[in-house]
Amino acid sequence: MALSILEIYAGFIIILLVVILGYLFFQAYKKNSVCSLKQLMLIGLAGVGKTLTYNYLQCKNIGQFETFQIGTSGELCLVDSPDMDLESKYEKRETRIKQFQQFFNKFKNTINGLIIVVNFERTDLMKQKIIKVLKYLKKFQPDLYLLISNFDLSENQSQDEQQLKEQLKLFKFKKIFFVDKYKDNSDLKQELLQIYIEQPNFRIDLQDTIFEEINKNDEEKCLQQLKNQMSSDNNPNDILLSK
Repeated sequence: MALSILEIYAGFIIILLVVILGYLFFQAYKKNSVCSLKQLMLIGLAGVGKTLTYNYLQCKNIGQFETFQIGTSGELCLVDSPDMDLESKYEKRETRIKQFQQFFNKFKNTINGLIIVVNFERTDLMKQKIIKVLKYLKKFQPDLYLLISNFDLSENQSQDEQQLKEQLKLFKFKKIFFVDKYKDNSDLKQELLQIYIEQPNFRIDLQDTIFEEINKNDEEKCLQQLKNQMSSDNNPNDILLSK
């Protein structure tokens, strides 16, 4: 007996609902999975090699939050963050601070390490780039790592590695990693995985940093005090009384 058009339509609707529910379930599972993984965060200025390192380690994308890309390579989970350029135009600076603030707040219990990235070049230029990022992460300085990308440009890696470790000692990084894109990535993976063991209880606390969320009540109170002060300064009676 041939199925009626109504029965065919109903069957199609049921299949469509099953597909949609399956997709939503998968997305929810994926989101929860990303939020539960211990992550190492690559941080630095534009063009220093964060994405290069992310790709070198063959990270497979598993999630994205704003412009932050999250990926895994075996047991390793890395975050490729946008540039931490907080010295450009006001609008971009405020937008970038907000983006990092939101990311830190969302993943504060799963970020297991902060890795500042700079590219291999003249030591004085590398120091400048480190300082531009480090001054906003000073609170975490005892637990920060440094990764130097483009180390394949070194003509004497053994000598340069020794000298850089000595010259960058003043920043007190827990460890310095070097990336040579022509070498197998397994050694670097193992070194990065050690971070999970070295600081299993690392937590992000944004208090007293530029990324701290401002309490709205305190913000409104400060604005009101400022308005009152400005009103008082412009009051002619107050000026006469002061004379």
